[in-house]
Amino acid sequence: MTPATQEKRAQFLEFMKRVLLPETAVQAIIGIGSIATGHMRPDSDIDIILFLDPYDLYIVPAEAIWLAADNSFHSIFTQDETIQQGVQLDFMRYDWQQWCDPAFAWPEERLSELASGWLAYDRHGAVTRQIQQRSAYPDAVRQARLDEAITWLDQHLGWDAPQTNWAALGPAIAHDRLNAAYHYLVDGLFAYNRRWRIWRNRQMSGLLRLPWLPADLADDILLVANASSLDYTGYMTRVEKLTAYFAAFQQQLIADGDYTKPVDEAFIRSSEEPGRAWNMAEWNARRRERLGM
Repeated sequence: MTPATQEKRAQFLEFMKRVLLPETAVQAIIGIGSIATGHMRPDSDIDIILFLDPYDLYIVPAEAIWLAADNSFHSIFTQDETIQQGVQLDFMRYDWQQWCDPAFAWPEERLSELASGWLAYDRHGAVTRQIQQRSAYPDAVRQARLDEAITWLDQHLGWDAPQTNWAALGPAIAHDRLNAAYHYLVDGLFAYNRRWRIWRNRQMSGLLRLPWLPADLADDILLVANASSLDYTGYMTRVEKLTAYFAAFQQQLIADGDYTKPVDEAFIRSSEEPGRAWNMAEWNARRRERLGM
């Protein structure tokens, strides 16, 4: 945890004690972003999810600078240097009655933040219980996402697809197909680790914090996420990196017992409808039966 995180957590706890806890509508307070991960900088603002019941938008503003001296809120765009020394806060204010409704689907990116957030306060423990229940990663979701990632990684990286894409579609589309392969690899790694997907702008940070990654991926990540140059040499260097880490990912899945033949099993499981290449004989038999042949 950085010194800035320690300082800003202390500042926020003082704010919470003075401003939020006296408000009975405040059900729970969860820090997200850098205050949760412990990587705050001196210029970082404090990102907080606030669950309210009843829902009252006049307890705290959505974004503001708070001055402890007189317990006042000010615009984050102020030019007053004295005010700029205050505590900058960014609140996501949510209606707890909506969020505790089983029919309400929590956005996955927000669920990811809540699952890894800094729980500063929970009035009755109800929010903590909901987060624990909602953040459980079902086996069926994990399987489906692994299958999808494996299938599309094979489509983009196998069967000489990269070379064919470069020759037939041109550099722009070929590079874009590699971008797709990279994102399927990321999605697969999040699913493997049973982690919900995070906001796109924080994806890299979330990826590098996953419990398991293929060996050396973190060191190689710039060459996996980007081509070293726009020409064919740079393109193929990225292809080789992506292919190697896809192979390492498959080896881990086999070692864990999740798959025996990852590409075959993933394709069949995600293509179970009649009339696919792998079940064409059965489809033809049923068709003949249907036609009375």
